[in-house]
Parts: sequence; C-alpha cells; structure tokens
Amino acid sequence: MEKKNNTGLLVGLIVMTILAAVFGYLYYNERSINAKQATDLETRVTELANAEIKLDSISKQLDARILEVQGLGGDIEELQKVRASLENDRIALRKGNVTLGRKVREYEAFLTKKDEEIARLREENQQLISQNETLVQAKTELETSKQAISDSLSGVISRNTELESKVTTAAALRARNVKIYAISSKGKVREGENVKSRKIDKIRVDFILEKNPLTALDNKTVYMRIIDPSGATISDTKTGSGVFDYNGQEQGFTISKEVTYSNNNQDVSILYDRNAAFPSGNYKIELYSEGFPIGEGSFSVK
Repeated sequence: MEKKNNTGLLVGLIVMTILAAVFGYLYYNERSINAKQATDLETRVTELANAEIKLDSISKQLDARILEVQGLGGDIEELQKVRASLENDRIALRKGNVTLGRKVREYEAFLTKKDEEIARLREENQQLISQNETLVQAKTELETSKQAISDSLSGVISRNTELESKVTTAAALRARNVKIYAISSKGKVREGENVKSRKIDKIRVDFILEKNPLTALDNKTVYMRIIDPSGATISDTKTGSGVFDYNGQEQGFTISKEVTYSNNNQDVSILYDRNAAFPSGNYKIELYSEGFPIGEGSFSVK
C-alpha cells in the first residue's frame, strides 16, 4: 500500500515537472516574441521617422528648385509632377502602406540631375545677360552715332539753309536811281517834289534794275506801294491793286508790273493812274520783288 502511494507521488512530481517545463518554455518563448516585436516596431518607427524627415527635406528642395527654374525661365512641369508624386508617397508612408528607401534614393538622384540642368540653365542665362548687355551697349553706341549724324546733318541743313538764304538775298533785284514824276492831265511831266495836287493826274516811277549775275533771267513781278501821308497804302482794285506775300504775311500793293529781267542795267518805268486826287503831304514809294524790298523813293504834294 505504501509502495503504491510512493509511485503515485513520483508520477505526480514528474507530471508537475513536465508542466512546469512546458509553461516555462511557453513563457520564455512569449517574452522572446514580445521583445522581438518591440524591437521590430521600434525599428519600423525609426525608419518611418527618417523617411518622413528625408521626404520633408526633399520637398523643400523641390520647392526651391521650382522657384529657381521658374525665375530662370525654364520648364518646371517635370519638377511639379515629381513634387506631386512625393506628396502622394508621404501620405502612403503615414498610412504604413509603403517602404520608401528606394523611392527616397530616386528622389535624391532626381535632385542631383536637376541641379546639373539648373547649372546649365544659369550659365545660359548668364550668357543671355551678357549678350543683352552687349546689345544694349551696341544700341546705345548706335543711338549716340545716330544722334551725332543727326546733329551733323542738322548743322549741314542749317548751313545750307543759311547759304541758300544768302544766295537768295544776293540774287535779289536792286532798283537804282528811283525817280518819281507827276504827270498832269495835259501830259506835262514834273519831278515829284512839291507838286500841286491839281496838277497830278498820274504818277510815274522810273528806276534801273541793276545787273546781277546771280539773278535768274526770267520774268519778275515788281510790286509798288504808294504810302500816303497817313501811313496807309493807296489801294484800288479797279486800278490793279492787290496783296503779295512778304515775310510770310500778306502785304497790300498799289500796282504791279511784269518785267522780263535781262541783267543789263535795264530801265523800268511803272505808271500809276489814280481816279482820285492826291491830298497834300509827303508820300513814300516802296518797290518789292520776289519777297525782297528792292528800292524806294518819295514825293510831296502841296
């Protein structure tokens, strides 16, 4: 009886030992699994954090490249597409859907490639700036030369105008020995000094057109003005009066005459027949042709 009890106790001890070993194994194994899971989780969190940091850095670099390329006038379409792809990867990373080790390396390689393109773009822009500065300088020099030529041309034109004016003035007619005669109704001629009014029927003005080799040999119109004692020009359209241009203004004349200039000190006579009496006083005769005064004289009536 005692032997059976000892055997049962031994069996119970063996079973308990086996169970303790099993439970011990299971506890140790569970602890090992939990430790590994904790280590894996920590590693995963670290990887995600590092990936987030790298993506954030790459995102900022992409933004900087986009601004620089845009400022240099380059194409930013590819950069914008990569920027959008990066944002999608960042969202997937936060959800735990992707591992971005390879993608981060691709992004970094893309930035390196873009840096090379940006360097070329900077160089091209610098060349364009240099070319533009050269063109601006050339334009400035051209404008300066153009202004100098314009100033020189203006000077030549001014001198030519002045010379032409001098030549024109030099070529103007000159009336010499201007004499005024009063002619009565009976045909008696008196020199126009203190002539009685009742003895004046017509006025005749004689003069010599001086020889001038600069004057063209063609028909000249000589305008004669008789200015009365009040300073007014005697004018009557019935006797051929009118206006002519003098210094850009209309000037009234008493009578005119066409003369064929022969350049030989020719004698010219102009006869004026007035249909009214000449009041007493001093009168002035002025002769004009081709815009210039060519001679003058006077007579008096008592």
